[in-house]
Amino acid sequence: MSRLSSFACIVFATGLLSGCASTQTANTQYKSMMRQTQIDQEYVGYVNAIAKQRGTRVVWVNPPEKDVPAPIAAIH
Repeated sequence: MSRLSSFACIVFATGLLSGCASTQTANTQYKSMMRQTQIDQEYVGYVNAIAKQRGTRVVWVNPPEKDVPAPIAAIH
């Protein structure tokens, strides 16, 4: 029984370590498939202009973002 439990621990640890090692490459390898956003400057300018007219100031903690068309395939 001791051999079986030690073998199970080794298999579990190997699987866990190999799973952790593969996460960084998966993130950088498929970067073109991830959603890309940028700050919506048109909306930010509109809100800031209205605030300026009213004599207030806007502090953007989380500025509004819009989706940007991402390339389908990257050319290397």
